[in-house]
Amino acid sequence: MLMVLFHLELTEQTYPLLCKAVYTFHMSAFLIISGYLANVDRKPCEFGHGLMRIVLPYVLFESLYIMAQYFWGGTLHSHNAIDRLTVGDFTLRLATLPTGPYWYLHTLAICMVLYWLVYRVFRLKGIGALALMGLSLFALSVVIEGLTWCNVIYFLIGVFIFRNGKQFMDVITPSWLALLPLIVLFWFPENYDRGTLAGIAITILVISVLLALFPYLLQQLRQLFCYIGRNSLAIVVFSPMFTILTKKVAPFFSFDPTAVCFALCALTFVVAASLTCAWLSDKLKLSRFVFFKEIFYSPYGK
Repeated sequence: MLMVLFHLELTEQTYPLLCKAVYTFHMSAFLIISGYLANVDRKPCEFGHGLMRIVLPYVLFESLYIMAQYFWGGTLHSHNAIDRLTVGDFTLRLATLPTGPYWYLHTLAICMVLYWLVYRVFRLKGIGALALMGLSLFALSVVIEGLTWCNVIYFLIGVFIFRNGKQFMDVITPSWLALLPLIVLFWFPENYDRGTLAGIAITILVISVLLALFPYLLQQLRQLFCYIGRNSLAIVVFSPMFTILTKKVAPFFSFDPTAVCFALCALTFVVAASLTCAWLSDKLKLSRFVFFKEIFYSPYGK
């Protein structure tokens, strides 16, 4: 939800410092969880099937995003607008330079392949396996512009937690005490960089505080956040098309200089529309072709 909220241009322009602060931890935390939950202990065909659930949506939706930014990016005044697009440019962007939120799927797919090769094909273990995986990903980040080392680090943290046989919350424990160093770190804007030690600390501390907060939420809120979490991939892939549409209605919210009213309405619209698309893809039997799953959408309350 933070990803959607701070991809809204009006929100980003109104609260640039807050946007930078949120960007320090929101996708970083997502990558830690992704690394922890990544399952590579499977046979090649099973792993390949799971990988396609990431690669196919990436190729399809990133392709549509590139075309949209080429044909309509200028009209919509998008900062990702593409002025020139040849077949070579298109292929290069798709393979090495993803735009929009789809960089996450691009990064995840590459990390998953390296993870599987090191732990399943070469059957390495311990710190040596993690070191080889890290060095390989670092080398790839040098030659693949869209794969940044600061993102890879967080995936590796998740892998490290899992491979040490730990439960997630045995390592990143729920704690209100994490608020104290978190406030200190947030006090200095120079810490708003997820590629630094301060950024890593902020990410881990935010997770710790949120884990401490979660049990105190109303049951309805806990159900809502779990529902959003189960459908997070749907929001990642479908949200950009609706985020772009919100730019057209932003002027109608000029009565609110805080942009809070716009943010709440736009966030609700984008998330609801994305979830509706996921539900429709199941109903139209498209999920098996696009997401390699018969049932992609997870209903509320399950």
